[in-house]
Amino acid sequence: MSTSDRVKTIVTKEAHQAIEVSKDAAASGTYTFPILGIYHFLRHPSLQRPLWRKLLPTIALSAVVITSMFFVAYIPQVALLAFVDGPIAFVNAAMLVLSESSTLILLLSKWWWIDDATIEVFDAVLVQQNQTALVAAGREIKAGSSEDPIRKLGKRLQKPFGDSPLKSLIRYLILLPLNFIPVVGTVIFLILNARNVGPAFHSRYFQLKGFSDTERTDFVKRNQGAYISFGLVCVLLNLLPIVNIVLAFTHTVGAAIWAAKLEQPETEKGKKAE
Repeated sequence: MSTSDRVKTIVTKEAHQAIEVSKDAAASGTYTFPILGIYHFLRHPSLQRPLWRKLLPTIALSAVVITSMFFVAYIPQVALLAFVDGPIAFVNAAMLVLSESSTLILLLSKWWWIDDATIEVFDAVLVQQNQTALVAAGREIKAGSSEDPIRKLGKRLQKPFGDSPLKSLIRYLILLPLNFIPVVGTVIFLILNARNVGPAFHSRYFQLKGFSDTERTDFVKRNQGAYISFGLVCVLLNLLPIVNIVLAFTHTVGAAIWAAKLEQPETEKGKKAE
């Protein structure tokens, strides 16, 4: 087989896989969970308390990062994008800077202070969704009949795991040059980021399930379309500056509701066994 034939075969295979993943993503319906997460978060003020505790330092961080990024990175990126995007370079560069700022804000705030808060919200939503037994695998559950899911949560028994902020930043920087490919580059960039972001919101779920690295990889691979669908909506919403910190909590709520739905068959099986 000639080199050109091999290239055609690879491109055809990749295109076929991309189409299949896109079909799975559309059929999964998981793109609705980030929106459902916003609605659920707003309807339950008790879930908002961990956010309010972290809001002021996060707003200050957001203002500093966004201002600095536009001052330092906007004009150079306009100049670079002008060669590939022409007159819309100003718009694309602004979106790119917002995306970069959003990523930096999330990584820095996650690193410094919001990681514990989002895990608390994730566990609280699972308790709301009658998945207390699952949460108990990684956290003490307080006795009592309180309707407030946050108050039911005791000490966490496991340290959080998942990609470190530095690893996430390196992955983001590696993908960043895709934006300089005309027309399709930004779309590919967003989709590849979505592929990473989706599973990241289920890191706590994988931990509570006791998944090994191999089991986690296999699970994500089997549900790749669903995770891309969920992650893409999160990535697009995260382009909104400052609001993206609030969205980190609402996305967490949506991810927890999704996790609870994944657990429903197991829960119903357990009830029948009783």
